[in-house]
Amino acid sequence: MLPAACRLLTTMKYRIDDVMDALWRRQEISSAAVRDPLFRLLGVSGAALVPDGIDWLEAVGRDPAIDDQPWLAQRAGTGDADQSLLYAIAPHSFARLMLPSDHGGRPLRQLAAGDMTLAEIDPSLVIGGTYQRGWRAIPSAGELDEINARAAAAPPGLDTAYVRVGRLPLYVAVEGKNRVRAFQAAGKAITGFTGTAPFPDPAALELHEIADSSGAASDVVLVDESGAVRVLVLPGVTVPVLEAYGARWGRALPPDVADHSGRPLAAARRALLEDLVRHFMHP
Repeated sequence: MLPAACRLLTTMKYRIDDVMDALWRRQEISSAAVRDPLFRLLGVSGAALVPDGIDWLEAVGRDPAIDDQPWLAQRAGTGDADQSLLYAIAPHSFARLMLPSDHGGRPLRQLAAGDMTLAEIDPSLVIGGTYQRGWRAIPSAGELDEINARAAAAPPGLDTAYVRVGRLPLYVAVEGKNRVRAFQAAGKAITGFTGTAPFPDPAALELHEIADSSGAASDVVLVDESGAVRVLVLPGVTVPVLEAYGARWGRALPPDVADHSGRPLAAARRALLEDLVRHFMHP
């Protein structure tokens, strides 16, 4: 159950990358703007992927079974985005926004060489991100073997670094991000160095539905052992992970509950969705 739920999460990450890439290329963003250092620093502007990207995330986050193609067909356009770049959310940013993490998610993107060990990792359980167009979708078996051999021969963290999220069977790619999708497509294990980031015990996590004004459940929040309330940005894919992990359900909370920063939940969720589409990588 838990591995299957984690695979749903990693699959959703690449699905978001693909849909946002399609939307990005339909926006009127000039190639010059994309190459501008300030644009690279700040990421995609709110005007680029909002509201269409947010609308799709709102829908798919609650119902992952939504068919993307009819949705995308309604939003065709003639954009001028830089065709040399692929849209890909940084793996650590995606993990930080999906799951509870401390210290701004730093443990999800930092590993000390001395804490890493070489392992064979199931790529379907790795949050990666392909932003280099040089990677073919399915390299040959020989190419994949060569990639693994180089990874094994390199110092820890130089060629590969995969952070395991606590006891979850889930990894975040820090180094070796681009290769993940190719290994997933080939069904071949990735050779890479890995270490573990802290993650709360299931007993410290409690899920709560939030009733809307009509009394129907709308959002889901996660409450940790400190009592901090965190709205789940994509409950349709994160709730299965947390349930399978052992997080318990508490009583439903009223519509006016606020998150840990004091924001109304609707505003907090919107801010998280906007963060999600902005945190993309560049070569």
